[in-house]
Amino acid sequence: MACPWAAVAPVCALATSLSGARPKTAMSNGSINHGRILRNLMRLMDVTCGHSLYEVLPRGVQMWLPEQERGVYPDLIVVAGAPLLHDGQADRVLNPCVLFEILSDPTPSYSPEAAALPERGGLFRQCRAIPYLQAYVFVHQTEARVEQFYRADAEHLWGMTAQTGLDSVVELAITNARLPMMDIYAQVDSSLLV
Repeated sequence: MACPWAAVAPVCALATSLSGARPKTAMSNGSINHGRILRNLMRLMDVTCGHSLYEVLPRGVQMWLPEQERGVYPDLIVVAGAPLLHDGQADRVLNPCVLFEILSDPTPSYSPEAAALPERGGLFRQCRAIPYLQAYVFVHQTEARVEQFYRADAEHLWGMTAQTGLDSVVELAITNARLPMMDIYAQVDSSLLV
């Protein structure tokens, strides 16, 4: 299964946006559980911080990486205030403060041996240089497990928290949002959760 993030070269992205065609990208295959987790996260984030200073943007909106001159598609983007747009393009956000990635099983760039390393999804190293980014959250699809990497200080040091089990609560580092694991995994096929 492909990594749920996809990179699109600028020329290709521009050509497909002008033609109205959707780019062919290496996103996950969209399992029912992936869709349910994404829907649940959207609802939770909208209720907990969508009506305040934050805006929640779904999969399909590009997060633009200026240094790499390409866009990527996280599962969920949270911005503080209004989205800053690259070159006025309405689908290229520059200022994510929280990113969510729903991990598929198996996500090729995910290594259980590297569980303590914040490099899952292949883009964390690149994304953590974004000055607006405060948290990067990985939601596992085959177990009730959520890992959050958060900016610990101005020196680019990152901390990590992990929640496991449906009775846990994820507390987002920046938004003060509390996301009950039971709600994140609502209606997810429990036979697939380890």
